Amino acid sequence: MGATHGDVCLADSATTHTILKNKKYFTCLKEEKTNVCTIAGSTKLIDGSGRANILLPNGTNIEIQEALYSPKSKRNLLSFNDIRRNGFHVETANENGVEYLYITRSNLNKKSVLEKLQALSSGLYYMKICAVESHALVNQKFTDKNKFIVWHDRFGHPGSLMMRKIIENSRGHLLENQKNSSN
Repeated sequence: MGATHGDVCLADSATTHTILKNKKYFTCLKEEKTNVCTIAGSTKLIDGSGRANILLPNGTNIEIQEALYSPKSKRNLLSFNDIRRNGFHVETANENGVEYLYITRSNLNKKSVLEKLQALSSGLYYMKICAVESHALVNQKFTDKNKFIVWHDRFGHPGSLMMRKIIENSRGHLLENQKNSSN
């Protein structure tokens, strides 16, 4: 299931960090107001930073280690750096006179196109992004998101349905107790 509806996001080669407008994308967020340098100068747009996870239109998951949280930002920006950190490549292509940005992956010297982002008249590439469901579960079940991340990593990054089953069936264990406490 990909992001056929969701929030608009621009793929940006000029930004050093991914910037997201909504907390729902963050698996771990440290809220702290800081300045960011833009083409117009330094401004106080950042309200926090942390680990985030987004789902692209064709179901490609992008994990971002240090995304910036900026609810005042005019748009979501996905940095090319974060695309590359996930092991993907970017390249432009022209199909029947329409320009696209491809997000690709190479496996055994065979390249496959995972995502095809349309170009705006301004030359920027856009897509719709969604929050990854398993991380929405964090907000509902865990008051300490760092503990969820630790368990999610320990279990080998299971999907949202499997993680939900693990949480619901962990009677008397540390995982179940995280539902209502922030130990």
